[in-house]
Amino acid sequence: MARALPWLTFAATLLLLASIKSSTASRMAKPGCQETCGNLTIPYPFGIGEGCFYGQGFDVSCENNRVFMHNSSSRMEIYNISLVGAQARVSTLIASKCSYKNGTDTDWVVSSNTADLFTISSKANKLTVVGCNTLAFLGGFNEHRAGAGCFSMCPDKQGVDGSGQCSGMGCCQTSIAPNLNSLNIGFDDRYNNSEVRDFNPCSYAFVAEQDWFRFEASYLDDDKFREKFKDEVPAVLDWVVGNESCDEAVKNMTSYTCISKNSHCIMSPNATGYLCTCNNGFTGNPYLEEGCQDIDECGFRYQYPCHGICSNTIGDYSCSCKSGTSSIDPKIETCKPITVSEGARLTKMFIGISACVVILLICVFALLNECQKRKLVKEKKIFFQQHGGLLLYEQIRSKQVDTVRIFTRKN
Repeated sequence: MARALPWLTFAATLLLLASIKSSTASRMAKPGCQETCGNLTIPYPFGIGEGCFYGQGFDVSCENNRVFMHNSSSRMEIYNISLVGAQARVSTLIASKCSYKNGTDTDWVVSSNTADLFTISSKANKLTVVGCNTLAFLGGFNEHRAGAGCFSMCPDKQGVDGSGQCSGMGCCQTSIAPNLNSLNIGFDDRYNNSEVRDFNPCSYAFVAEQDWFRFEASYLDDDKFREKFKDEVPAVLDWVVGNESCDEAVKNMTSYTCISKNSHCIMSPNATGYLCTCNNGFTGNPYLEEGCQDIDECGFRYQYPCHGICSNTIGDYSCSCKSGTSSIDPKIETCKPITVSEGARLTKMFIGISACVVILLICVFALLNECQKRKLVKEKKIFFQQHGGLLLYEQIRSKQVDTVRIFTRKN
């Protein structure tokens, strides 16, 4: 038992270090700030409390495990926050108009304004109208005044579309203008429910997530729609961290928000302004120091395939085949055992390549040697001419110089 204690201590230490590393890598809020409320993670630039959020509109509160957005004209509950898509899924109010048999008429108009860096997503939302003999309109502001309208007609209950689609018979949908930061939803007074109040006393209009709503004919009945959805529906807001371009934002490092060393700036695809994102091979929160952590690609084989030995590297990963196996690209194709014939083919290929290299080297050396010889002959000729060799040669031929005589000595 005594021998086992050091190993248990060592194992416990490793587990502790691993948990610390995991906790650090997964941190999404600023240090010292509340990171979750209920089941919702609140990533910076959003935050709860002073010093925990980026700026106006990103200040949220946690109330009874529910998250609410501040700095908007209406109280919006936040259902989800996405850093990657730079969107927030929030609650929005429903406009309604009713005409009851007892002569009571009600008309509820919705007005909403978002914070400066938030806009109502034109790609993710639709203006939806539920009712018969109803014309609803949306008015709002982006850089200009914008609007949209939707007309739903059904003279009787049999004329209601029961397919679940908003085809204009009991329900209609239309797109909204981009970059809206304020809107008003109301009804045209020239159309009302007085002629259809027997089966459809109330009409409803709202901006909601386009894939969320599915129409049912029972929603036209008295209060069936309100009983199911209460007074709120989910909608999507786009957000940015600055209205300027990336080139302009990076000039002011005091307000530049892409502070993780493994992040960079991108322009928002949905709104006017810039966002931050982690570099390829990294994940996390680009708005925090050390927020973008290296992805261990080897732990996600489905997303980062490897049919051999996977090795994680900073920002990337490598994949190689085991000894005795081969593949053109082990990230794509399976590593297969090297057969005898394949081994012989590889051996022959190696010998052939080696022979070609040797022959090439011999040819290169021979060519260099020949060039050296020619250079030497050329230099000798030049030196011969420079030192009067040609004149001496001509004098010898014309016998204008004395030839050498050899004398013998007598004692």
